[in-house]
Amino acid sequence: MSSLMNWLEPQEQLEAREEQLREQINALSDAERKAFYHEQSKLIKDPDNYAVLNYFFLGGVHHLYLGRYKRFFAELILLIIAILSFILGGNGLGIVILIALCGYELPQLFLSQKIVRQYNEAISRELYEQIANTRLPDHKSK
Repeated sequence: MSSLMNWLEPQEQLEAREEQLREQINALSDAERKAFYHEQSKLIKDPDNYAVLNYFFLGGVHHLYLGRYKRFFAELILLIIAILSFILGGNGLGIVILIALCGYELPQLFLSQKIVRQYNEAISRELYEQIANTRLPDHKSK
């Protein structure tokens, strides 16, 4: 799913996925649930950190926070091209690139809570599936 599609995802849909995941986690054994929450605490991200990185740092640094390295490098390269264009007198190319970057980054700043909730839900679901798939089968006497 593209990032734009994630931005447009209805809040109710995200909340429904989160609720379904909570129910699945609650169905785990105590030991599995403990392992899940222990690992999850290492992986989840804070929306405020994402927003601060987006607001104060240029070049897509907030993408590094979520491990989206390709997006970071793409934005950094575009920013460098824009700056070089300004320095070398690139006939407005730098302005066009900066406007495009702002048009891409501004929604991410305002939607940082949702973006990070989606990220955390996806990471948590992946972790749940790892734990659920490594379960030992029940050996009940017949």
